[in-house]
Amino acid sequence: MPNIKTKSIFYPNLADSKAYRIPSMITTDKGTVIAGIDARIGDQTDNPNQIDISIRRSEDHGKTWGHVQKLVSFAGEGLDGAAAIDSSLLQDEETGTIFMLYMHTPGGIGLRESEPGIGFDSDGRRKLYDQEGKIYLLHGNGTVTESEAKETNYRVDEDGYVFKEGNAQGNIYYKRGIDPNESLLEARTSFLQIIHSEDDGLSWSKPRELNVMVKAEWMRFIGSGPGCGIQLKHGNNAGRLVFPIYFSNEAGQLSCSCMYSDDHGAIWRRGESPNDGRELDGEVLTAKTISEGKQYLTESQVIELPTGKLKYYLRNHYELQRTAVTTSMDGGETWGEVTFDMTLTDPICQSSIVLYPDQGDGKVRLLFSNPADEKTRVKGTIRLSEDGGGTWTYSKVIEEGYYGYSCLTVLKNGEIGVLYERIYDYLNWNEMDIQFGTFTLDWLKS
Repeated sequence: MPNIKTKSIFYPNLADSKAYRIPSMITTDKGTVIAGIDARIGDQTDNPNQIDISIRRSEDHGKTWGHVQKLVSFAGEGLDGAAAIDSSLLQDEETGTIFMLYMHTPGGIGLRESEPGIGFDSDGRRKLYDQEGKIYLLHGNGTVTESEAKETNYRVDEDGYVFKEGNAQGNIYYKRGIDPNESLLEARTSFLQIIHSEDDGLSWSKPRELNVMVKAEWMRFIGSGPGCGIQLKHGNNAGRLVFPIYFSNEAGQLSCSCMYSDDHGAIWRRGESPNDGRELDGEVLTAKTISEGKQYLTESQVIELPTGKLKYYLRNHYELQRTAVTTSMDGGETWGEVTFDMTLTDPICQSSIVLYPDQGDGKVRLLFSNPADEKTRVKGTIRLSEDGGGTWTYSKVIEEGYYGYSCLTVLKNGEIGVLYERIYDYLNWNEMDIQFGTFTLDWLKS
């Protein structure tokens, strides 16, 4: 049992989903807590799988929660279904707009199956492929052309269903080969997408594609943090929106970076990876050419110190079983040396890091959450640093048993909220729920 009071806010068979995974969370400027999640409809496995992006909202600091809101869903069923997976949340405090970043893959495609490419032409038109591999272009009004101007009899509706002269011809998001009327499919790769809300998370936009802006043709997979992004408050880049992402190269090897926007989310750019120019074991690396698992830098989260310096906390596979850390002086465009924080024991798992608001006493408080065990995702631990991550003076285990992915947020009342994965039946991975709990700095230091 956890030693803070928690409640399950996502659990098996809630809202017709067999399983839930991958928490994301923010507290909005109105004090609303938004909890994002993968709704894994048939079972808990990663994609390929039918996965929807959903949220729940709380307007009373997490005491009660609204209904499950399904935000993004694609065609297909079960392990053949298309996915929207791994959400990350961020609010632009200057405009009030809330952004949710996530990754989409078509049916039959996950991290390992994703093919190189961005899936669009240079003008942002989605590429579609027939069974012989011929390329077509999908236009914004649903028409399909063979080239710049040669229109076809195909039409694609907003849910991806294809029609030719009124006859159903499959769906562009389907797994290849599952529909006898299959005609056109989108690229068999990963797509970074974003949605936004202008009303505190009550309603959300249609998905917007980001691959043209932030993915390179040599990349196969691309995905979000997951967890949350930040808006910079200090220095020359104040106002910048920053989301951690990660991606694979043509060899399938993984690196991370941050994407950022200086115009309130209209245009996004991808910064360099900490693997670009990194020296490791006598070799100088680049994200495009890394070739070994021990070079991986994957799921990541970032905070900004009062100096304007960014600190980037990185899941990695170097086998030290410690979280990696690097810093940026230019708002996430480039990164310094990658080191390992030897206090932050890690079994190779996503972690969460947030900055606690300035209390006027000169202390820079960071909160860090992860399963603090070298081998297994157990012993969920919250740590507190009061010197910007130099040392971690205080820590408490909040969950002795299974503790998977997590996300922290600072609530409007000054308490800290944590959302995390818990398995309550080790014989069945589908018996996972998502726990929400709160605690105070005083409790953590007691």
